[in-house]
Formats: sequence, C-alpha cells, structure tokens
Amino acid sequence: MEVKIRYFSVFKDITGKKVENIVLDNSIRTVQDLLKVLVEKYPKLKEWLNSQEIIVVVDGRVYDPEEKLPDSMNEVGIMPPISGGGNYGFVEKIEPEKLLGSLLHLVDEDVGAIALFIGRVKGLLNGKKVLSLYYETYEPNSTNSLARIVEEEREKIGFKEAYVYHKEGEALPGEPVLFIAVTSRGRKEALKGLTSILERVKHEAFVWKLEKREDGEFWILGDGKRIKRQ
Repeated sequence: MEVKIRYFSVFKDITGKKVENIVLDNSIRTVQDLLKVLVEKYPKLKEWLNSQEIIVVVDGRVYDPEEKLPDSMNEVGIMPPISGGGNYGFVEKIEPEKLLGSLLHLVDEDVGAIALFIGRVKGLLNGKKVLSLYYETYEPNSTNSLARIVEEEREKIGFKEAYVYHKEGEALPGEPVLFIAVTSRGRKEALKGLTSILERVKHEAFVWKLEKREDGEFWILGDGKRIKRQ
C-alpha cells in the first residue's frame, strides 16, 4: 500500500522533506510498526520515538502508538508535540480586543492584510432561547488538531501567520468563542486562508459542543446535526 507521509516542524528538518510517498507491506499493522519503518529510514527520529514525542495523524485522526492502522489510508502526518504559548490553542476566555492588539504588535512590516473572524454564541436559535454552550476538548489532541490545520493551510496557500484561539468550557449567549486572524502580504491569501481554516476548524478540530436551550440539551455534531441529550 502506498501512503503519503507529511512531516511537520522539526521533522521536516530531520527528514529534509515536507512530504513523500512510501510503500508499506502487510507487516506494517500498527502505528509503532510505521514509526519503526521511518526510524530505519531517518535514524535521527529514534530519539523522538524513544521519548514518545511523535504525534501521528492518519487521515485527520490522531492515533496512539499501539493502535492498529486502518486497512486503507491516504495521508499520515508526523509531528512533534505542540509547545504552549503558540499562535493557537483552547482558552477559558477569548478577548478579541486584546488578541487583536497583541497581534498588531507582532506583524511584520511586509504584512499588508489581516483577515479576522470572531465567532460568538447565538442567544436565539429556531425560536428557542439558548442558555449556554459547553465546549469539550481532548488535550493534547485538540490543540494538535489546530496546529495541523494552520500548518497545512499555510503551506498550501502561502499566508504569513494564522492565529486560532477557541473557547473551552461553558460560554453564555453573546460571548466570543472563536478568534481567527490570518496575516499576509496581500488580501487574497489572507481571505482564502481565513475561510479555509474556519471551515476546517468547524469540521476537524477535536472539540465537541453541548447546547443548552430552554427546550432541552443537545449535542451538536458535524454540520449542525443535533442529538437530544437523554
């Protein structure tokens, strides 16, 4: 089976590649088996493997080292742990004015465009009053998913930087819950990057929403599908 391997951050330096295709035989059944193949090819990865600091994402899902690989797969992401204090993460409170103010002091002189999105909790939905939304995360996978989205979109589109902060925990109507800012030399890359990241965060980030309304509680799945909580 031929699989596309995509390397992130320091692993791009170690392998000297952003992406490559490799052929896996039938003996490669687990994530650990796959990592051993990569270590044989790139011995410098061994120290990361020994310290269990390699994150493996198969077709958008994080897999544990001993987990069985799917029978078919298209792309595998190999990335190191995400350091705190980066341009993305899940936070208890989102303050757009402070985030934007900090961002404006960080942008390079060649940045000509900043595209910004702020998501907030609706107070009324389908005629029903919304009491709150609760955002459940699964760290470190939740933050890792944001990092992967930003890195892949930056390589594809070519914007300068992206800042993604998502609310975790309970949020009340009107409260900001998602802040995305994309900087670029020109507006086209900034706007395209913003749109792509927003759509992927909605569908791929490791975060789950519980909506509490006057007519009950609902888990929100996928594109707005609601499952009433029993």
